[in-house]
Amino acid sequence: MSIVMMLNLKGGVAKTTNCVAMAECLADEGLRVLALDADHQCMASELLLGQDRYITCEHRRKTLHDLLAAMLDDEFTEENIPPFIENQASNIGEGYPNLDVIPCSIRIDDFQTNMAKARRGYHTPEEFLRMFTARGHILQRYLNSHYDYTLVDCPPSIVLQVKQFMRIADGFIIPCVPDRLSVRGAFWLLDRIRRSGYKRIQPIGTLWSLYRAQNAMHGRIVKAAGRGKEPFDHLPKPFKTVIPNSTAIAESTDPNRQPASYTAKYTSKFAHLFRDLCKELRDRTE
Repeated sequence: MSIVMMLNLKGGVAKTTNCVAMAECLADEGLRVLALDADHQCMASELLLGQDRYITCEHRRKTLHDLLAAMLDDEFTEENIPPFIENQASNIGEGYPNLDVIPCSIRIDDFQTNMAKARRGYHTPEEFLRMFTARGHILQRYLNSHYDYTLVDCPPSIVLQVKQFMRIADGFIIPCVPDRLSVRGAFWLLDRIRRSGYKRIQPIGTLWSLYRAQNAMHGRIVKAAGRGKEPFDHLPKPFKTVIPNSTAIAESTDPNRQPASYTAKYTSKFAHLFRDLCKELRDRTE
């Protein structure tokens, strides 16, 4: 598995911060990594590129929205993909030469309009969907051949761009706060995937995040899920690594910082946790 989505229908579960930290960690380990921002909030884009560089991508129309629009062109090939990729991302050191980003755009919500216009050239919706799915497989081949991992940061909803990646992704991680509402969002997600018939994409694991040791409910849910007790036995197997709620992670998103190393950015404790998490990811996907 190389294309991995970060999914949960509950917002505020740290999908973006975990996606960014994992992308930087995998790159720090020498792997070729692409962080693909599919969330219209564009936070992963800004965290990895910085505000000025991200705004430049938006102005130049080099974002996921523009890549998807290009995929509607009959002449679309793998050669059309690189211009939408920003190289050497992260504020760690001079950036990682092996960490790239496809930034999102606030215009992504307008893509439905582009789709409606493009459909007019096809006799049936089914014919159009087959075409666009085929273009998605072109993107899939490119990502698989150029990167060890593509991490897709998703919004808390199954919108059009998320559906497109669910057709070509290998697996998904569910970042989840161990509380009732976040777990419910995970259950809703699993039900949507089952009912929608996305047979290719497979669950990789549940990632407990924003964990508070002093919160009794958090402790009960993590233990119950680890033991496979109902209803938590329906969740994908939780990762052993649990990411606590911490100011160290919040401070890592400070745009004014220029840390010299991965450990300097996340502190020794959390750098170690994310390295453990990425090792689990590699073990489960390789």
